[in-house]
Amino acid sequence: MKKSVYENRRWRTETKFRKKRWPFLLVSIIALVLVVIIGAVIAGYNPLLERQLRSQFGDDFFTDLAVDDPAANGEDLESIIAIYEPAFKEIEAKALQRLDNLLEAALEEYYQEKNEGTLNRFMLTNKYIQAGRMLENNVDKTFNALLDKMKAELTRKGHSTAITTEIKDTYHNSKDEKRRELLDRLQKTINE
Repeated sequence: MKKSVYENRRWRTETKFRKKRWPFLLVSIIALVLVVIIGAVIAGYNPLLERQLRSQFGDDFFTDLAVDDPAANGEDLESIIAIYEPAFKEIEAKALQRLDNLLEAALEEYYQEKNEGTLNRFMLTNKYIQAGRMLENNVDKTFNALLDKMKAELTRKGHSTAITTEIKDTYHNSKDEKRRELLDRLQKTINE
């Protein structure tokens, strides 16, 4: 059966449209992939970099921040605080030690690449910013889990949980202060 002139014209038009459409689809897909990759880099997350950091420092460096579980045997507010205080200090000590390790590794890598003439400040900065964020996220999780446990114990024993807000505020202020201190130290070291 012979196709009508209208059907032939429509078939040719659809075929031309399909041929013209595939380059547009290919360009759109490439653009979308680039936007996702660039967005991830701008947002500070790079899964390849995370894998490299975990390989360089080990998984435990970023995730193993567990502390001894405080014995929940305090009755009054002061004794409960005294029971949890060592655990909070242990988290802080681990976090500070690991931050110092990151700073030392960053400086070592900086000087090595500078001496070799392969220094890429942008890539090095992104690498250690992501490492710091990975560590910070896990420290936050560990801290918040311990704080929630303390809050639950205070509530169970009939005490106010206002102290946990103070502890959390102190924690965030300490983090901000340490961040500024590390950046100042890094800047002074690099500018020497």
